[in-house]
Amino acid sequence: MLPLRPKFAIIFWLLILFLSACQTNTSPVAPTSEPTTVIPATPTLILPTKILASQTPSATPSPTAVMTALADFSNLESELIEGVDWFILVQDANSDEILFERNPDTSFPPASLIKIPTAMAVLSILEDQGRTLEELKTYGISDRNFDSLLEAMVVYSEESAAEALEYFARGDNQLRKKLDAWGLTNTKYDPRTSTSSELLASLELLNTGAALNEENSQYLLNLMGSYTENDQILLGKLLDQLPDCAFLNKRGTMLGPTIVSDMGILMCGERGWYLVVAGTPAVDSQATFEDIQASIEAFAVAFASLVK
Repeated sequence: MLPLRPKFAIIFWLLILFLSACQTNTSPVAPTSEPTTVIPATPTLILPTKILASQTPSATPSPTAVMTALADFSNLESELIEGVDWFILVQDANSDEILFERNPDTSFPPASLIKIPTAMAVLSILEDQGRTLEELKTYGISDRNFDSLLEAMVVYSEESAAEALEYFARGDNQLRKKLDAWGLTNTKYDPRTSTSSELLASLELLNTGAALNEENSQYLLNLMGSYTENDQILLGKLLDQLPDCAFLNKRGTMLGPTIVSDMGILMCGERGWYLVVAGTPAVDSQATFEDIQASIEAFAVAFASLVK
């Protein structure tokens, strides 16, 4: 057996060697149970690129301002009487924002509103034939030139002119092909039906020149802006309140079934709006033609006050 003192010396040196080894391997290591924090990348804001030529960039409105504007337009609801099936769509032409809608994709008999898509199809077919605007005054069908037929249909809602132009456009199924190419697949003629969204689309196609060449687009817009003695009724009330604006429109009315409708393009300086408004009495409703007309006119006055 070793003497006691040497034994303690051996233990002491072994302890020193152990401690030295521990210090050599004590580099800090992140605990595996601690989750690694990942800072997410800042999201990229994609702004719309479609800006009308007449539109100048402006500061982005605050969420409060946007909600207030939408609330203002929702107040138009109070001008629509009960007991009526409404088909309405109102869109800002500068921003494409939908401002108000009621059953926008529900089909209904549009009365004479369908004459605008009809006129567009006729003019597009004549474009395909290479016909100029001047030739419309000398070239025609049913012993009438196209210029007089289009004016009679669009300005005065002459049904015989509409029937002649529709018959012409139906040749080789061109009318259907034109409407389908423009996305107006629910605008039909047997019987005549459409939706407020497709009727509004026809206004936008016409106003932006997406359906016709510039000459024919302006020609049809001029017909819609032609003065008639009934221009102050229905949505025409807009001009009573906004005398410095222009309203290019087409009215449509029927008595069997009762339909009261109007659609058009309201232009006030560099700002514009597309409007389609139509109403028919609901089932078992006592609403009359005059009731619906008065409601549409109140709607127009209320919208004009918002435009102001």
